[in-house]
Amino acid sequence: MRNILREQRRSSMVAAVVTILMGLLLIFVPDRSIQLLCALLGGALMLTGVIYIFGWLSKRRETGFPVWFLLPGVILVALGLWLCTSPASVVLLIQYIFAAILIFHGVIDIQGAVSLARQGWNRWWMDLLLAVLTLVLGILILLNPFGATELLLTAIGVSLVFDGVSDLSLIHRLSKAFREMDGDWYE
Repeated sequence: MRNILREQRRSSMVAAVVTILMGLLLIFVPDRSIQLLCALLGGALMLTGVIYIFGWLSKRRETGFPVWFLLPGVILVALGLWLCTSPASVVLLIQYIFAAILIFHGVIDIQGAVSLARQGWNRWWMDLLLAVLTLVLGILILLNPFGATELLLTAIGVSLVFDGVSDLSLIHRLSKAFREMDGDWYE
């Protein structure tokens, strides 16, 4: 159990740092970050699709693979091309993905704040406030009242930085609560 909690804490910390870095990227270079993200993801999808296609071509001669085994490769190549050639159309998808991430983190952070409250931790309400703010930011990104794409991406970036910092704060406070509750085994 101790190892599981340690690993969960480490992975949560890594996720929070990655969230902060993604947020900073969106804040400082919103248009380029979307293009870079689309190019990387599109390239990876096209490469995977090409591997599927070549795999089908090589196995078709040996074992007579049916043509429908070619379909995943074609779909992946097409999706990769779409991502690489039209990053502007991907912004809407990214909006929903990041909104979902923020809403999910807000709900998880609310659970963490409630755990702190149950443990009688003073100032648990600060973590609850941060969690609710994360949830509200996710809903705000989902509804997109900003209009302009660059402003939306900057708002997503600010929200992600806030989410990552508040997650690190909550992880620290939860770790401290576990140490006080069960000794130093959690650290």
